[in-house]
Amino acid sequence: MARPRRLTALAIAVAVGALLSLNAANTVSSAFAQTASLPATVLNYFTSLILVLTPGVAVSGGAYALLKRRESPPKPMWVISAALLTMLALAAPLVLPSARDAQDTIQEVELRSGEERLMPNGQFQLVSDPRPGNGPAEDGWQQALWVEMAEAIQSGEAQVVMVFSRPGCPWCEKLHPVLLNAIKRRAEAIASAPPDAVAEGPKLLHSPLRVFIYDATEFGPVMRRFGVEGFPTMYFFGQPGARPTVVPGYLSDEDFDKVAQAAAEAPVEPPPDERQRKRRGFFR
Repeated sequence: MARPRRLTALAIAVAVGALLSLNAANTVSSAFAQTASLPATVLNYFTSLILVLTPGVAVSGGAYALLKRRESPPKPMWVISAALLTMLALAAPLVLPSARDAQDTIQEVELRSGEERLMPNGQFQLVSDPRPGNGPAEDGWQQALWVEMAEAIQSGEAQVVMVFSRPGCPWCEKLHPVLLNAIKRRAEAIASAPPDAVAEGPKLLHSPLRVFIYDATEFGPVMRRFGVEGFPTMYFFGQPGARPTVVPGYLSDEDFDKVAQAAAEAPVEPPPDERQRKRRGFFR
C-alpha cells in the first residue's frame, strides 16, 4: 500500500516540477531571444537552462524525499520542511525575471513615430521618447515628442520637417530613405564646411535637419486637426514665424532639397495685429 502512495506522490511531484520548469522556460525565453552576440548567447543558454531546471528539480526531489521520510520522527521537522518546500514552489515564479519587462522593451521597437536621429556611428535611430534617461518609451512619450518638435521649430537652430505616415503605405516606405539621405547630406555639409567660412543663404540651410515622423495609428487626433487626408504628407518649417510649406506625396532627393531650401527662405509673417493694421491701410 505504501508503494502505490509513493508512486502517486512522485508523479504529482514530477508534474509540479514540470509546470514550474515550463513557467521558467517561458519567462527566460524572451530575454534569450534578444541576445545578439554568440558568446552572450551561449552564456545566456546555460544560465537559462539552470533557471529552467532548478525549480522543478528542487520541488520534485524535495517532495519525494519528504514523502519517503514521512513515517520517521520527528514530526515537527517534517511539517516545517513541507511548509518551506511549499513556499519555494509558490515563490519560484516570483523570483524569476518577469516577461513583462522584455515586452516593454519590445514595445519601443514597435513604435512607428519618433525623430530620426543620425548617431555617431553613422546609423539612424528612431527616438520615440526624447526625454533624457529614458530607455523604452514610457507614458507621456507622445506629448514629449510633440513638445520636442515645437521647441526645435521655435529655437531656429535647426530646420524641422514633420512627416505624417501610416502603416502599409508604399509611398511612405519609399520616402523613408529620402528622409534619411537628406539628414545625412545636411550633416555632412555642416561637418565639411570650413570653420571660418561665411555661410551663404539662410541660416537654416547650414543648420541640422531634424525629421519627426508621426504615424496615423499613434497620432490620429493630431492628423485630423491638421486635416491630413493623404499619406505621406510633409510640413517643411522655416524660420520661427514663417508659414510652413506643405507637400503631399512623395519627393525625390533633389526635390526634397529644393522644397527645404524654399521653406528656409520663406519670409517671417508679421504678427496678427500688424497684418490687421496693414489691411486697414488699404482703405484709408
